[in-house]
Amino acid sequence: MRLRSHSPLLENWEGEAVLSTDHPASSYGQPVLLIEGEPVGTLEAVLAGYEILDATEEEREALQRTGYIFL
Repeated sequence: MRLRSHSPLLENWEGEAVLSTDHPASSYGQPVLLIEGEPVGTLEAVLAGYEILDATEEEREALQRTGYIFL
């Protein structure tokens, strides 16, 4: 999926992200959002003001199920 940050602290970053269970930050099968290989928590995603630019319906549903909120 492709995301953009609306936070001035992240200089309006734009790039690729994945939702994965194959990372140590993922526990008990709960997917975690990875941006440039680094985990991003649900609160951090809200504070960064991420916007979904491109994602499949399955990716959008998985983000919602795991508690990620986007613009």
